[in-house]
Amino acid sequence: MRLLPALLLFAAVAGAAETATLDHAKYTEALKAFRQGKASALTALTDPVVEIRRAAIDDLRERIVDEPTAPLAGQVGAVLGKVDLETARLLLAALAEAKATTTAAQVAALAAQKDSPLQAEAALALAEIGGAKAVPILAELAKDEALNENIIAALAKTSGAGVTDAFNAGILNAKLDLAGRTALIKAAIIRNNRAVCPSLCTLLSDETLRLEAQKALLKLARPEDVPALKVAAAKVANAATKAALERLIVKLEKPSEK
Repeated sequence: MRLLPALLLFAAVAGAAETATLDHAKYTEALKAFRQGKASALTALTDPVVEIRRAAIDDLRERIVDEPTAPLAGQVGAVLGKVDLETARLLLAALAEAKATTTAAQVAALAAQKDSPLQAEAALALAEIGGAKAVPILAELAKDEALNENIIAALAKTSGAGVTDAFNAGILNAKLDLAGRTALIKAAIIRNNRAVCPSLCTLLSDETLRLEAQKALLKLARPEDVPALKVAAAKVANAATKAALERLIVKLEKPSEK
């Protein structure tokens, strides 16, 4: 079984705690009404009765997971800022589980709200649903120290077509905040994303990122990166970094002696 992402695990724990206090007869009756189309689950998200509200969340989750690109996902994304905190968390988890890509813009907007108690969860959800488009958005958020670790974790599990290209573009983007570029490098290490090595070699000439690039290369570089490493070693001014690169090159040129 696939491990639940941090956001889904949090929501599952929170949901389980709430479920333990529910009147299950009321919950079952409400869920049956939603499934039969006799009541609107979207409207019920703000119902004061907790059993009805929870049944609405569960009904919507099932439908979104079954059809993640249907209009309903966007409708759920639109109410994230209009429902109570726990409901919003559970809905975010549902969107993330479904990988509802059509809600990326809505979740990104929530992740960008500094005063939102959902900012961290929205960032984690964005990693699940945003694909390559999530990478620059998440990297921009890394400048917030309170979110930095969450952002690195989110970047580390962002997947989909074009994600590696987005990582390379961000790492080389001189206009991106230093914290964002560093977060991308650290996430690349966690991902074991060796395809960023040429970009890291380029960064060795940037003193603000030299050490981060060096540390990443020591973990990620492959034999095919040796030509780029040799060019970088010849250009780098820092003696310690030059020596580290030269040792790495020797190691990579003799893989049987690793």
